[in-house]
Amino acid sequence: MVETAEATQVCRAASTLVYPALEFDRKPCGTYTREDFLEVLSRIAFDQEFANTGGKTVQLDRSDPVDITSTARNPLAKSLLYHLRQLDVDAIDVQFDGVRDRLFQTLRSLRLLPPRVDVAIDLHQWRFYGSADTEHVLITYPDLGTNRAYCFATLCIVAPGVRFTLAVLPMEANDFRAKQEAVRSLILEARRYVSIRHVYLDRGFYQVHVVKELDRLNIDFIVRARPSPGMKGRLSAGAETVVDAYQMQRKRPPTASVDVTVFAVPHRTNEDEHVWFVTNIDVESETARAYAAAFRRRWGIETSYRQIGDFLARTSSPTFSVRLFYFLFAVSLYNLWVLANVLVSGGSIPRKPQISTRIFRTLVIAQGYG
Repeated sequence: MVETAEATQVCRAASTLVYPALEFDRKPCGTYTREDFLEVLSRIAFDQEFANTGGKTVQLDRSDPVDITSTARNPLAKSLLYHLRQLDVDAIDVQFDGVRDRLFQTLRSLRLLPPRVDVAIDLHQWRFYGSADTEHVLITYPDLGTNRAYCFATLCIVAPGVRFTLAVLPMEANDFRAKQEAVRSLILEARRYVSIRHVYLDRGFYQVHVVKELDRLNIDFIVRARPSPGMKGRLSAGAETVVDAYQMQRKRPPTASVDVTVFAVPHRTNEDEHVWFVTNIDVESETARAYAAAFRRRWGIETSYRQIGDFLARTSSPTFSVRLFYFLFAVSLYNLWVLANVLVSGGSIPRKPQISTRIFRTLVIAQGYG
């Protein structure tokens, strides 16, 4: 059981890692303070709301005069969005890099990081309903009524209990070159903070240039494969597992090839199917199932995406600096929520976190933003 005082204390401690690091390049004579902006940001992040609603809510709570029926932009929200639009993208990255640095300093000081960690790389698509010509918007598969999205590649620690999102990279394209560069950049960034044991990637990264880059980085990887007829031909009648040498190739320019091990294990729910992987790890028939089970832990990153969504404000803004700030703020709040649960659980998160995202919201907002 977690006492209210203890939960309040750890949520307050976690929040001090992010709020002091954020600046909006506002002038000292401005109408609204830095704390006003932080309060609106927190409200819309925790409530998944628009800035206009958040501005009105903050002012209503202060008993300020607000025309709640007006269709005009709330002045507090308007000022916040103006300042976010003026921020340089590199300056936004620097701010949130500072938040991450402080988080990992805390984790190291409390000895909460394992010596080596497994990580997963995946893509988070934030759907967009405006013009396809909007800067940084990519064309992707149709979903939720649109085939356009802002896309962020993320690297997440998938060790039990410490599922922090360690690195974020906006995607400028969704071809193999962009994915290859994203994998390289994310891993090099992550190595500044942790020692990586294995990296897991889903089928979206099953491309020879991406796998070749992983091999070049001298990192142990497992990538979910899209089985070719040649792969499936290795599955003899009645065989439960397959482990074999395999060469991935791209025959069209730019050509590339890389030697890997392909392995397959029975699907957990469909007895007529197998799940296929490629890896540079020394896999045997006896260990294939264990590695497939380890890969399933990468689904922790899918869970983290849903929970990052618990902290992602809504917006229709096409301005990339607004989108980037909101997404990195959501990732930071998610990481702080994980940290709060680590702290109240004595070093590891139980299967069901003791502090829900909703309780975390209540305790953080009650504590202020200094």
